[in-house]
Amino acid sequence: MISNVKHLSGNIIIMLSQKATALASTVDGGLRSGIKYIIHHQVPKNFNEEPTREIEKTHRELAIRGEEAITFLTATELPRNHAIHRETTNDVEVEVSITLGLTNSYRISKGHIESREIGESTINMAIIVNKPLTIQAMIDAITLAAQTKALTLAELTGNGMHGTTTDAIAILTPTNGDKEPYAGPATAIGKAVVHAIHNTLIKAYEAYTGRAHEGLNKRT
Repeated sequence: MISNVKHLSGNIIIMLSQKATALASTVDGGLRSGIKYIIHHQVPKNFNEEPTREIEKTHRELAIRGEEAITFLTATELPRNHAIHRETTNDVEVEVSITLGLTNSYRISKGHIESREIGESTINMAIIVNKPLTIQAMIDAITLAAQTKALTLAELTGNGMHGTTTDAIAILTPTNGDKEPYAGPATAIGKAVVHAIHNTLIKAYEAYTGRAHEGLNKRT
């Protein structure tokens, strides 16, 4: 569904080949339809503005209608810390767009969140599935996405982190067509989503600079 990717003044603009329905935890998220763009917008390291106004300003500058975009905010360097990966398993195609920053990591230990609030960085993930999904199936997929992110990061960092405190996730699927009712771990869609996210996170992590390894080693 990705038709084009542009890098413009601290923004990554991903254009979709058809309108999508999205379930997202972004500031402008929720359950939305008519989505044509995914935007990764870089903010300053000391960003302290109202995020909704920042997103509206970004849409104006890019001449994109807000109702047609899902917008992620991050302070990690773009486009350097951005990875896109596509996989097709049988007839399930999954495209994953991730921006990676690890400076304000957290991990869950014995029912508690241990956070390390240094800097303003984020792991944002947009997962595009070529199959129309029901709302329930989108919830399945976003749940698996969060679990896969946490477990993959734990594997990569010796359980040093499970995410950052400002992470966001979006699942996008075609608006039209017969909707798949489920996308959990027993389904072909769920398995494809997990595999694609895992591989994209590894790709993004390996591309990240040595400073990430230095910071993470202090947690392990």
